[in-house]
Amino acid sequence: MRVLAEFVMKSPGRALGSAAVTAFIPVLSLISSAIVALVWLRMGSAQGIKVLAAAALPGIYYWVTAASPDVLLVVVGAALLAEILRTNRGWGHVLLVGAFAAVFVALTVQWLDDDLQAQVIGVLVDQGGLAASYDLSTFDQQQLATMLAGLFNGVITAVQLLLLLASVLLARWWQAVLYNPGGFQAEFHAVRLPLWSAAIPPVLLILIASGQVWLLPAMPVLLVPYLIAGIALVHSAFAIKKYNSFWLGLLYVALLFVQPYMSFLLVLIALADSVMNIRHRLAPPPSPPSLDKDDDGKA
Repeated sequence: MRVLAEFVMKSPGRALGSAAVTAFIPVLSLISSAIVALVWLRMGSAQGIKVLAAAALPGIYYWVTAASPDVLLVVVGAALLAEILRTNRGWGHVLLVGAFAAVFVALTVQWLDDDLQAQVIGVLVDQGGLAASYDLSTFDQQQLATMLAGLFNGVITAVQLLLLLASVLLARWWQAVLYNPGGFQAEFHAVRLPLWSAAIPPVLLILIASGQVWLLPAMPVLLVPYLIAGIALVHSAFAIKKYNSFWLGLLYVALLFVQPYMSFLLVLIALADSVMNIRHRLAPPPSPPSLDKDDDGKA
């Protein structure tokens, strides 16, 4: 990956070409958005806009021909978050701004077409046995279908947000490797969301429970910043306590195989960190100041 970053930063032409080519391959859109973010972080908005324009062309093509705006949204989002990071706003601002923008997308963009969405919901409600198991009336089934549709849209948007944040993290790592060795680790270990943000999930849950079901797509999206902050906190705790990196690897294995439970635990840890500043509590106490002694050996 470092070789790719070095290749891209050799000249503006390489950056333009690499961003456009990787954006044309949907599975490489993360690399394209990372290139946009890297150029934006290192060279500023003047050069970043040119690379963004090159990467946006494939995104516009997919949006027009396949009604799929995800590539365009990811590269534009990477430029937006890179600008926030470049102006020294910090990762807390990056995570929250990205989440709020993604909430808007989740509430306005429908990722699955009506037919596919109806088929998936029908499988869950009818063939999955939900309607029979809970003896749901026709009205209840319609309400459940509406809630599931919103939840699916939120989950898909949350995955898109994760990819977007991963691309910006990759760009920041590239920048550190090339120009500031070791800088990314210290920056990532310090990721912590502000205190006021800990109120967002509980307030959103209360609103949804009170009947504001239209907000349901926002819930999976707004949990993503806390997931990233939780992972950063675990990395920081392992560094502070000097634990073996083998146990850190188990975290990612758990995220693969017991993903819902592990993600929920990391979200809770990040919420607690916003309130209690767990890093500060884990850090070893400072050594006492040395006392100057007089000629008699007394303090």
